[in-house]
Amino acid sequence: MTTSYNGSDAETICSGGGSVRVTIASNVGQGNGGTSLPCKGCYIVSDGTDVRVRIGTVCTELTGIPVPWFGHSTTATQTYSVYNTLFLPVDDISNLYFYGATNGKIIDILYFRS
Repeated sequence: MTTSYNGSDAETICSGGGSVRVTIASNVGQGNGGTSLPCKGCYIVSDGTDVRVRIGTVCTELTGIPVPWFGHSTTATQTYSVYNTLFLPVDDISNLYFYGATNGKIIDILYFRS
């Protein structure tokens, strides 16, 4: 029996998930503190620039790809929050390795359950 959500099969729509936060310490961090957390994929965003991510092995300043960051855009009359996110189709949050040029950077991860 297939459960449907909004007319779509449950196989194509995620019915659960959650979020975790990684704080860069000693320039490195690992998704969910290295504890296995199975998923279908995730969105990630950082609180600042100079953060990189790599799947499956330790990330350095020369490897991985830049993580989008939360920022602000200002016009003559208003300041807007800007969220740039990156979707990664990984099967476990603990497979994400991060590098930050400075300690204390925060990475937020929104994941979809398997």
